[in-house]
Amino acid sequence: MVLFMAALCLAALSLAGMSAAADSQATQGQTINSYQGNLSEKSFDFVSMTGLFGKLGFAVSEMTKFTAPKQGWKLKTISILAYDGYNGTVESLPSERIIALEVRDKDRNLLYRMSDSQLPYSNYAFNITEPYWLTIGLPSIPVSGEFYVCFYDRGAVAVACENLNKTNENSFFYNMAVDEQIPATLPLAKNQTAQVNWIMSLSGS
Repeated sequence: MVLFMAALCLAALSLAGMSAAADSQATQGQTINSYQGNLSEKSFDFVSMTGLFGKLGFAVSEMTKFTAPKQGWKLKTISILAYDGYNGTVESLPSERIIALEVRDKDRNLLYRMSDSQLPYSNYAFNITEPYWLTIGLPSIPVSGEFYVCFYDRGAVAVACENLNKTNENSFFYNMAVDEQIPATLPLAKNQTAQVNWIMSLSGS
C-alpha cells in the first residue's frame, strides 16, 4: 500500500449546526443518501484533498460506496455538500480550478468520468455564502449492486463530512494514480483519528 496517509495534515473548516436550507435539495426521481437523519441536526467538517495531502491531493478523491435501489438503476445527478469559501466579498471570489467526478463499479472499474471548471457549480455562481449542494448532472449512468462515486475537489471546494463513532464502511480516500482505496479518517489531538462519512446525495430512476 502506498502510504499517502503519511502526508495527512488537517485543513478543515468546522461548522457546527447546518441551516435547514441544506436539507432542501431539489431532486427528481428516487434519491439515495450517504448519510442518515436530518442534516440540519448534524455538525460537519469541511475538507479538501489538497488541504490534506498537498499536491498529491490532485489525484485523491472523496470516495463513497452506494447500493443501487434496483438492477440497472439509472444514476442521473450527484450532489455533494460543499463550500468554496465565498462570503460575498471581492476578496473571496474563487479562482478557477478543474474538478472531476467518477462513477465506478464494485470492483472500481470506471463507468463514467467527467471534468469541468468548478465555477459553474460554485457558491459564487449561485450567490450563496454558506455550504450548498454542488450538483452535477449525468447522462443516465446504469448501475447495479454496489458502486462508488469519486469526487476530486482539487482544492476548488471543501467537502462536508460527519464524524462517526463507529467503523465506517462506506467513505474512503481513493488515489486514482495507484488505484488505492483506504477508509476516510481525519486526525485528532494526541495522535488519534476519527472516521468520517462524506455527505453526498444521488438521484435517479
